[in-house]
Amino acid sequence: MLDFKRLTLLRELQLRGSIAGTARVLGISPSAVSQQLAKLEAEAGLALLEQVGRSIQLTPAARQLVARVDEAVMVLEGATAELESRRSRVQGVIRFAAFSTYARTYLPQALRRMAQVHPDVQIEFTQLEPAEALDAVASRRADVAMVDEFTHIPRRADSGLVRTLVTRDRVDIYLPHPVADTAELGALPWAFEPRGTDAYAWSRRFCRDLGFEPRVVFDSPDPRLHYELVSAGVAAAFLPCMVFSGMDPLRDDMVRWEPENESQRQAMFRDIYAVGRRGSHLRPAIKSFLQILCEAAG
Repeated sequence: MLDFKRLTLLRELQLRGSIAGTARVLGISPSAVSQQLAKLEAEAGLALLEQVGRSIQLTPAARQLVARVDEAVMVLEGATAELESRRSRVQGVIRFAAFSTYARTYLPQALRRMAQVHPDVQIEFTQLEPAEALDAVASRRADVAMVDEFTHIPRRADSGLVRTLVTRDRVDIYLPHPVADTAELGALPWAFEPRGTDAYAWSRRFCRDLGFEPRVVFDSPDPRLHYELVSAGVAAAFLPCMVFSGMDPLRDDMVRWEPENESQRQAMFRDIYAVGRRGSHLRPAIKSFLQILCEAAG
């Protein structure tokens, strides 16, 4: 019989795209990953990996095997949910991952409410950026994760995951001083999230749609720092409404700038989703936690 842990390792390799990336996420050495995959190939009696240029890819047999692993995981998740639904009290552990602005704004309230309603449920929290949190759920290192999705920048689809819309967060442009036109927007220094993130791609695309190329001077994954830079009068930034929770009001001479085009104004938001594995979302503890997350953001 094939070793299930090695099968999940193969699935992780498919998600990460490299042995080094798989090893980094799992906290083991690349040689250990290679050894386990070699043992899995011996068990299967088929080649599961193939060298393509400098990269390693899954063979068709391996991809089919990973699809079966996903099916098995969903069956196990459903069985766990059935067992937990028979208990007289809702209990268990939920591993929760969320990005900083969401966690700072809503997590304390959600945890307090969960402790009141279901004191036997333990929430373990890890702060992760959305892409990392999504991978953590897919690889079973987290049960529920908060991710954001910007207009025209869809997140990857995964048939093994289900998502629940928690809230919609408006994103506005804030400037250190008034400008006469969009040309002057291009002359301002901007604070963006790091290159490669969905927030970066959306912000740059939005600026180009407005007719200018942003001069990105400040690079940080923390929107609170963007807020402080705008407040100090040294940068312009896209600031989600969520970042203003618990912060001092902006200076009176600062500007919230809106496009003249109605369709552009309507596109200035991000949707916040709670993502979980298909089957695990039926667990009583997770169902209740999802409801509380929605209520807290509501």
